[in-house]
Amino acid sequence: MNAADSTADDEDPAQGSYAESVCERFGIPITEPLRQWWDAGEGRVPLWKTLGPGEYRHPATPESLLSEVPDAVWPPLMPPNFLPLVGNGIGDWLCLRLLDPDVAAATGRATDVCHWYHGGGDWLPWGNTLAEALLFDWMLPRLPQADRRHADPAEWMGGSSTDSNDRSPLEQTDHPWVQWAKSCLPAIDSIDFNHCSPLKLGQELIAAGLCEIPVRCQLTIDSLDSVLLNQLEPKSAHQLGLSWNDLMRWCFDLRELPESVAMRLQNELGVTPADFQPDQQQWDVIEEHAEAIAKQASDLSWGHDLLGYCRFRRGDHRAACESFRLAIRCSVFTDQSVRLRTHWATSSNGVAKFAARFLGTQELLLIHQHYENSMPESGVSGDLTSATIEQLGMVPGRIDSVTLARQLGEPTSENAESVRSRYSAMLMDAAKAAVDESPATAARLYYCAGWDLGAEPLKCYGELLDNYIHACHQAGWSGHERLARVHRRGLQSRYNL
Repeated sequence: MNAADSTADDEDPAQGSYAESVCERFGIPITEPLRQWWDAGEGRVPLWKTLGPGEYRHPATPESLLSEVPDAVWPPLMPPNFLPLVGNGIGDWLCLRLLDPDVAAATGRATDVCHWYHGGGDWLPWGNTLAEALLFDWMLPRLPQADRRHADPAEWMGGSSTDSNDRSPLEQTDHPWVQWAKSCLPAIDSIDFNHCSPLKLGQELIAAGLCEIPVRCQLTIDSLDSVLLNQLEPKSAHQLGLSWNDLMRWCFDLRELPESVAMRLQNELGVTPADFQPDQQQWDVIEEHAEAIAKQASDLSWGHDLLGYCRFRRGDHRAACESFRLAIRCSVFTDQSVRLRTHWATSSNGVAKFAARFLGTQELLLIHQHYENSMPESGVSGDLTSATIEQLGMVPGRIDSVTLARQLGEPTSENAESVRSRYSAMLMDAAKAAVDESPATAARLYYCAGWDLGAEPLKCYGELLDNYIHACHQAGWSGHERLARVHRRGLQSRYNL
């Protein structure tokens, strides 16, 4: 809908403010930017009534969000603390995420905005606010490795724009979304978007404190890149009589490429030595970004995964174990494994998480067991404390990491059934045992039962959501309870579960 087709009288008089109604329904703290997004103001229409200038341009309407079952809510693949705000028209969404109440109390921030990919359920925070997430959407085509994303790029990324000319979103200074984002993010004005190289633009965004998590992800992808990575495909492995999984592992870290395989790549596929030179990859830069993410966003697996790998590779096994003990508590939906090429670690042998593969190695096994025997999870060294793991989206310390590594590592004859079924059942049992003593811990465990590795079969999500809602109620997490009830109605409506 064009802004010119609307008036300032677009709010339902029976509801008053759409912003207040939506925030009240989902337990979201109301802010002035959200008022401007959902409500009309003097001389302007609500922002949701206009199409955006980027890939994510289709807002969820407040009428839809206030309906019994909002169209944009996708249970059970979408986590029950996610509220879709702006979509790209092909199923992917920028979602408001309700953070763990303990995290909110400690940081003063109750929400952030995550990119959620409908093709697999992966998600990544794009900003603390919707304005910041939209800024990243607009900047992504100018950043390194812009085409390395889960979903296919929208048409405009290939050169066409929502505008009749080909101006980038931030050049559309008359667009209401751009004006709003700039008013919310004054630091935008400190960046010269038109004269920065892709790498320099990423560095300036980080320095300005804008979109740091997704920008660091792009720069990490760029530092892992190589000519060989872009040349090989599954049929290459078939031609060589090699495992595609092994080729992926060697491309992930060119330092691991065997000399005999390098010779075959040259002789049989015409690859040049320059194509697989290890110095194409910047492992010092990768470690820098991974360490920053591990500290800033401890619930994201990929920071701990890569930091642990860097430490493991140089022989710092004790520090590597620290990283992997945290990584194994994070959801696989936060590992960015396809984009970061770490999926080789879980593509064979039934291993369910990158960290589980390494915690089961001879180098780390005894160190890991010593950690568990000598110190509680709250004794994590360095800057990471017990508060790190006691948050929604990480498996609580009630379950030790040795047990997690055993559950998620290579299957044995004793645990040969579906890892999702076995693992989810273990977490649900732990949640039921914890609910009277600590409803908050139970809520975190139920959340992990459904959205750490995923759960099987689909029908189990009905009971799981019911239990999660009950635990949220018992813990006094009213916002999480309200939002999860909407997801529960969606599950009932769509799947009769």
